[in-house]
Amino acid sequence: MRSPAPTAPAQRGIIGEYLHENGLDYPAYGGQCESWIHATEVSKVPNGEHFQTVRVPYEPALWALRAHPELAEGPVVVNPYAYVVTFLIPRSARREHWEVPGTRFLRPGVTVEIPPAVAVRCWDIHWLTPPQTHREYTVGDLAAVLTGTPALAPVLAPAPAPARVRQPRRRSRAA
Repeated sequence: MRSPAPTAPAQRGIIGEYLHENGLDYPAYGGQCESWIHATEVSKVPNGEHFQTVRVPYEPALWALRAHPELAEGPVVVNPYAYVVTFLIPRSARREHWEVPGTRFLRPGVTVEIPPAVAVRCWDIHWLTPPQTHREYTVGDLAAVLTGTPALAPVLAPAPAPARVRQPRRRSRAA
């Protein structure tokens, strides 16, 4: 009677191999992210299920993120191959409230690619900051940054016109 063949070790993905070779563990993450952000693979999530999505062309988005680095602390997905930056905004946001030219507010049900939790600032589709550190931003904040207007413009009375300074009269040199 033959003895059973030894079983092959469990296969690891590329990210799993990297983590294993460097003595690292999968990142711990939790909260609202755990159901739709996978540890090591891209997930495809329907828009509107957990968030709403605004897609912005690559260059304007990077300009806005450089000018307002606090926006990068929110859920921002960069896809250098599709040349777009995706901002994930609260589910309560509605399409009819979005009027930013050059951007696209995705309709419900459109599939959105979500990078793995370990993909932070890398060459492929990635997060700008680790998912477990994301802070939410409001739709008004995002719209203000993308349009270059303040989110909450204070109502100020117009500044008074500066008083005219009278110049002394020049006297003519009549001889």
